[in-house]
Amino acid sequence: MQNLRPPLALLIPVLTVVPFPIVAETVIATFDDFNLDGLFAWSDAVVDSGPESYSITDSGYGSGFKNINPNLDASGETTLELTVTLSGDVPAGTPVSGPIVSLVDADGTFANYAWYGRSIGRRILKVALNSPTSISNPGTVPGLDLSSLDFFHLQDDPGAYKGTYTITFEHLRLIGAPAPTISSFQFDPGTQELALTWTSRPGRTYSILYASVLSGPFNALSANLESGGTETSASVPLPEGDAGWVAIQEE
Repeated sequence: MQNLRPPLALLIPVLTVVPFPIVAETVIATFDDFNLDGLFAWSDAVVDSGPESYSITDSGYGSGFKNINPNLDASGETTLELTVTLSGDVPAGTPVSGPIVSLVDADGTFANYAWYGRSIGRRILKVALNSPTSISNPGTVPGLDLSSLDFFHLQDDPGAYKGTYTITFEHLRLIGAPAPTISSFQFDPGTQELALTWTSRPGRTYSILYASVLSGPFNALSANLESGGTETSASVPLPEGDAGWVAIQEE
């Protein structure tokens, strides 16, 4: 389940750059056919690994972990975002769950981000990466190194609630880094060839998208373009037509 963001678009041949309210992202898990590498207090829980989500049904505190291999580079991101659905046989507004995400870097820094006392319903939970709820281990180099995330923990602390809950994990990502911006371009109307340069992040891949009208849909002219570092360049032939919109998408 890929989460595409609205792109920055460039009108060809009028050559007008139009900004949209977008963010870059680093996906940690979409929970499609997902399983944790190890379960701790959830060892006797009912687990449902579905095509688009991962559910745990249990009572009391539970946790599990997942290795990130190879280590994930999320440099530049500022915010952790977790999408979950919380269920329980209780009246609306009753606290049933306390989702917790822990991120661990390559030197062992163990940062916890918690949302205690949440009631039933679908939740998009956010927290600043520089404001963890607690630090379980400072690591050999204090401070969470976003350039080398090694594994993550999923936890739930229902607090005083003693009944059965279901927590369904849908999406876990880091957001906030600047989106790719087209910094220069050159269009040859004779060959329909477009040369683009855009800001990029090392280690990422990009797609060049095209639409005949701004409302889309945007389709890939070229995909899996490897980053050139902080700046990336590529050329693509454009479809025939009087005008069109081109966008850069971080994959």
